[in-house]
Amino acid sequence: MILCLLAFAWAGALVDRVAAVVDDEIVTLSEVYELGGDYINTAAANDEGQRLKAELEVLDQLIDRELVEQVVRRLDLDVEETELDRSIDDIASRNGLDRDTLRREVEASGMPWDTYRSELREELREMKFAQSVLRPRVTISEDEIRDAWLRATADAPRSARVQAILLLYPTGADEAARNEVHARAQSLREQAKAGADFSELARANDMGPYGAQGGDMGTIKPGQLLPAVDRVVFATAPGEVAEPVVLPTGVILLRVVALEAGGAEYESMKEQLSYAIFQTRIEDERERWAVQARREASVRVLLTPPAAASP
Repeated sequence: MILCLLAFAWAGALVDRVAAVVDDEIVTLSEVYELGGDYINTAAANDEGQRLKAELEVLDQLIDRELVEQVVRRLDLDVEETELDRSIDDIASRNGLDRDTLRREVEASGMPWDTYRSELREELREMKFAQSVLRPRVTISEDEIRDAWLRATADAPRSARVQAILLLYPTGADEAARNEVHARAQSLREQAKAGADFSELARANDMGPYGAQGGDMGTIKPGQLLPAVDRVVFATAPGEVAEPVVLPTGVILLRVVALEAGGAEYESMKEQLSYAIFQTRIEDERERWAVQARREASVRVLLTPPAAASP
């Protein structure tokens, strides 16, 4: 049996107790205060009734840590002492310090060196867990990045550099003739997607004003084209050839060369936007993982309000 009273001082006074049991691992109240003592005491400073609530918030983090640690151990990914030392040396170097000076500054801030090492180990463990367990669950599509770019630049001036091939219906064309033009447009799109030079395709096939310019329409701003064409242009990724757009007089095939927003092209913002989306998705996946892990584990929270004193 696991006792709720874990340790006693020489005089017999209680100094620690079990706060939770995660599978067979114990989380103690002292660990709760080691991680979040300042936060708990601040929360309880003006209202002692808030102490338990704050303790439970910190305990919740420790339970998650234990669940992550179990996975890390099972996958043999735990942080070795040499890895921890390398990370400390790297932190010191990036701040223009050596390890001894870093230690003095850490301790001068009020944090014991062992606690600093312990917290850094947790960060490295969490990074390994995210890389091995969470990252494979996260995928980001080009459409998501482009949608994020459009939202981020919704109020900024936008423009697009576009190439086009216009195919016109024959005079008096019936449905069969129109379908033949549609099929030709699809064929040109497939050729372009397969690597054919769009400029050459435009010179050879365009029936409008764009062929002589290698399909170049120039720089287009929202509202300059027909609504159906405008929507397609600003929903197409740079370098992509959109589905043919049917017009009253024919079909137009569009290739977006570049998108620009507030003076910055989509490509220049792509990496930053991708990272921001990834971080959000990782955090969401971390929360989902924690919920599932708790369902599968045996978690008992034993932290309760202290018993009222007898009258």
